[in-house]
Amino acid sequence: MTLELGPYAEPTPRLDVISERAPSRFAWIRRDAVLIAELLVPLLVIPAAFLATGRFHSSVVIFAVALFALLGSWRLSHPHLAAKINATGTIFRRVWLSYAVSSAISVVMHLGHLRTLLAVAVATVPFLMISHAALWGVEGAQRRGQRKKRTLIVGGGVVARRAISILAAHGEYGLQVVGVVDDDAKFTPAELGTTLLGGMSDLSDLVRKLKVEVVLVAYSSGDHKTMVSALRDAMAEGALVWVVPRLFELGWKGSSGEHLWGLPVMYLKSPALLRPQWALKRVFDVILTGIGVLVLSPLLLVISAAVYLDLGRPILHRQRRITREGRPFELLKFRTMRVATQTVESTEWAADETRMTRLGGFLRSTSLDELPQLLNILRGEMSLVGPRPERPHFVNVFSDLYPEYSSRHRLPAGLTGWAQIHGLRGDTSIEERTAFDNYYIENWSLSKDLRILARTVFACIRWR
Repeated sequence: MTLELGPYAEPTPRLDVISERAPSRFAWIRRDAVLIAELLVPLLVIPAAFLATGRFHSSVVIFAVALFALLGSWRLSHPHLAAKINATGTIFRRVWLSYAVSSAISVVMHLGHLRTLLAVAVATVPFLMISHAALWGVEGAQRRGQRKKRTLIVGGGVVARRAISILAAHGEYGLQVVGVVDDDAKFTPAELGTTLLGGMSDLSDLVRKLKVEVVLVAYSSGDHKTMVSALRDAMAEGALVWVVPRLFELGWKGSSGEHLWGLPVMYLKSPALLRPQWALKRVFDVILTGIGVLVLSPLLLVISAAVYLDLGRPILHRQRRITREGRPFELLKFRTMRVATQTVESTEWAADETRMTRLGGFLRSTSLDELPQLLNILRGEMSLVGPRPERPHFVNVFSDLYPEYSSRHRLPAGLTGWAQIHGLRGDTSIEERTAFDNYYIENWSLSKDLRILARTVFACIRWR
């Protein structure tokens, strides 16, 4: 069946292209010696182990490495505004998670000496708290004396005025307000104490031109969709974004637990492509896909032979699809239907059962027809996990129908995704798929990718 959505032509997809400007992810190495010292603190548990227990064992090294990874990833992904101790709970949880991991590895590897490991873990908590207190104090002093980060305020009302006043009076936050953006500011520049630079649509250009490092959202009269788009563009330009949550007067304790002199703020995660962990995604893709191809090679050969006997050549179906930032690529699948015209192939939404063979129906129902996309992943055209790629014709149609659809092209297309493990595959709601894909993009992490892969494997086993 062909979905009638207008005359067909192989179109160029109309996408909101994300800025390719990528600030140096390691610029902090040059300017923030305190952060480097803080990241190295967990490794000092090894000499601390000598002092605490008088003994040393290789299991302590495993503990130190695990603690370094956990605390380092948390510190890099959760920047702080104030130089103070606000990480007691985080430190405590990560120390004991590191202890659990290192204990399990020690048992498996028959390393023993769990008493030594326990003593080191107990001694580590106060050691880390004291070291963090000292480092925060040093960082606070540095922020007062060093160049402050250029900060743009979003909003022109009471909350914005309060934030501007706080930052002017408290240099320990290390932020210098360069101006305000709002579509309908409630106060004049004189009342706000800074310059009104423009509206929400000007945000990304101002971030780039003024070299803004921090954007603080203190309410705004701007349209919600316009604000979301503008903030995404600002983050793509490399700015850190903090938001004063709505209804904070009723009590707020966000994941970061931060505040500006009593004004609660929450940190918006930077785009996945700009996070340090993103580089590991491609490494995982190559390693896991390579292993998958080796393990599944007998099955791939059997399916190839079956398709050849059933439908003849070609064995693989090649179809133009769209991935990150609107780039087209040739997606590979095992053939499940008899060949049709290019127009039908490119505009057909639901599979035409009159052209589908018995073998093709089985391959589709078990998702085995998707296995050749492992080659797309090895070639760097796709990822193991990400929004499923669509044909150019439907990209244009769905972008017109659903404003957020084009936003799902901010990351590479995937073999499986957050929407698919929730049953949104095949002829299901595009609006719901779009919501799930954008949720995945905004909340991407390597651990989420691994969970999605595990659930995909279990789902495939259940379908069979």
